[in-house]
Amino acid sequence: MAIQQFGLKLRYEGGDADDHLLELYDGTASLHGFAQALQIATHAYLHGQVYSKATALKGATLYLKAARPGSLIADLIAKIDKTPGNLNPTPASFYDFLRLAFSRATGTVEQEPETPYVRRLLEIDEPFFDDLAETLEGSLQRAHRPIEKGGINRITLERPMGEHLSVFNKQTYLWVNTREEKPDIYDLTGNVTRYNSVTGNGRAYTHELSRIVPFRLSEDFAFGKRGLLTWSLHGSATNVSHQLDIQARRVESAHGEVKRLILVDCQQSVLTN
Repeated sequence: MAIQQFGLKLRYEGGDADDHLLELYDGTASLHGFAQALQIATHAYLHGQVYSKATALKGATLYLKAARPGSLIADLIAKIDKTPGNLNPTPASFYDFLRLAFSRATGTVEQEPETPYVRRLLEIDEPFFDDLAETLEGSLQRAHRPIEKGGINRITLERPMGEHLSVFNKQTYLWVNTREEKPDIYDLTGNVTRYNSVTGNGRAYTHELSRIVPFRLSEDFAFGKRGLLTWSLHGSATNVSHQLDIQARRVESAHGEVKRLILVDCQQSVLTN
C-alpha cells in the first residue's frame, strides 16, 4: 500500500513554554517519553500486539519536525505503510485509537470510539487496551517530566488542526507515576465483565468499588481457577448472576483510586444459586 502520512502536535503550555522555551534536560526527557509512548501505541494499532520496547515498531516511522513557538509546539509525523487489521489506515481510525489508548493510560474520562476499527477492537478484546495502558505508563512518566519539575502546566497531544487527543497535567502525572502493588489482600465480591484467556487480563465489576476495574492475574494465581473467570464472564453475558468471591491486591493512584486489581484467588460466591 502507498505510505500515508498523519500529523500530530505536542503543545507545552505554562512557565517558560509561554516564552517559547523548554528546559533542555526535562524537555528532551519529555520528548523521549512521548516518542516511546507513540511508538508503542502505533505498533499496537497496526499489529494488535502490545510490546514494551518502542524499537519494535514496524510498518510505520515517526518523525520530529523543527520546533516552533506556540506556547511551544513540536510537530510530529507518522508515516504508515502497513494495514491495521482488515482496514486501510485512516486519520480517523489512527487518531481514535490514540485517543482511547492515552485516555486509559492516564486515567482520564474516555470517549466512546468513533470509528468501526476501534469499536471492533474494544468489543473483541477490551483487556487489550488495559494491557496497552499499563505498558504506556513508564514512557508517560518521562513524558510528564516538565510538569513534575514545575513550570509547565499542561501538555496536549493534538491533531494538526488543533483538536485535542489527550491532555497531560498534574492529575495525569500523579496517575501514571503510581504502579506498585499494595501488599494487603482485599476481599471483594463481583463478576467478570471482560476476560482474555490467553493473557489472563480482564475487567471485573465489584460491589465494594461500585465500578468496573481492570485486572490481571498474580504469578501465584492457580491455573485451575481460570475456568471460574470464564464461568463468571458467561453469567455477565447472559444476565445471570455468576458472582465470585475475589481475593486481590490493589494498584492505586496517588489519590487512592484503584487503577487495577491483581487477582490472587477466587471462588464461586456463596450467594450464587
